[in-house]
Amino acid sequence: MRTLWSAVGLVAACMMTTPLMAQQGQQGRETRSGSAMVGKLNKADFDNQNKQGAAAVAAIAPSKNALSQADNNLMMEVAKGGMMQLELSRIAMQKATSDQVRQLAQAEVDEQTGLSNKLKEIASAKGVTLPTSVDPQTQEMLTKMQSLTGEEFDQYYVTESGVNGHQKLDQVMSKVESTATDASLKGVASAAHPLVRTHLQVAQDVQGNIKGGSAK
Repeated sequence: MRTLWSAVGLVAACMMTTPLMAQQGQQGRETRSGSAMVGKLNKADFDNQNKQGAAAVAAIAPSKNALSQADNNLMMEVAKGGMMQLELSRIAMQKATSDQVRQLAQAEVDEQTGLSNKLKEIASAKGVTLPTSVDPQTQEMLTKMQSLTGEEFDQYYVTESGVNGHQKLDQVMSKVESTATDASLKGVASAAHPLVRTHLQVAQDVQGNIKGGSAK
């Protein structure tokens, strides 16, 4: 009889333990999912910084004051760099094999779409025409990307768009902030610049992960 009751108790304990273990396993999976990384940033933190950056750019109000020739040239530089980043990142969203690279590309598409829309709004208010197609250098990069696959593609995109592209944008934004006289243009640069630097740092970290074989 004692053996029978011991067996019954064991079965009951197993029935109680199994759902608990399943729940703990699910919580573990949720924790691991929630702690996904993009470079060295927690994905949730990365997403939050992207949202804050987008909100800062969207809040800039365009003025109707005419641009000086120097400010017009600066706006064209920002538009040109942003268009390059946007088009390269759109391809990366489709072809990248690393989750981290795709996350970076998605964030870049979102950032540059918002920046492009704001530049168009400012340009419209000032009667300025922005470029509508990529320059020959960007077109050459797009063609190159279409011929690459796998890790070679990921490395090329992260290097050319993530690192080199953001280094150029970082320089352009600094130039706008320090020399532009138009409040709208200067405001856009000040709002967008922190996120440009964040994306540059994340891209450098992702680049290191790819080389080290840890960019999943």
